[in-house]
Amino acid sequence: MSGTHGYRVYVQVLLEPFRGELFSKEAQEAGVKPSAWMRQIIYNYLQEKYPDEYPEAEIKDAAKWQEAVKARVEGRALQKKLRPKAE
Repeated sequence: MSGTHGYRVYVQVLLEPFRGELFSKEAQEAGVKPSAWMRQIIYNYLQEKYPDEYPEAEIKDAAKWQEAVKARVEGRALQKKLRPKAE
């Protein structure tokens, strides 16, 4: 089952214990968290499966990320302006 988390797609995966242990070991050897390792594996697969569409999706994702960062920065600036000043 997948859902959304912010603008991202949220997917939860349950692995059997011994294969999950192998996966965790591989992520540790790569020096990343298991979720980051899984994300990279998925992106690599998609890049191979959809070589014509993947670059455009990657560009759109980067633009969407920049929009999110900009909104967050603007939101924090607005909060700072609206906060009552301590005397």
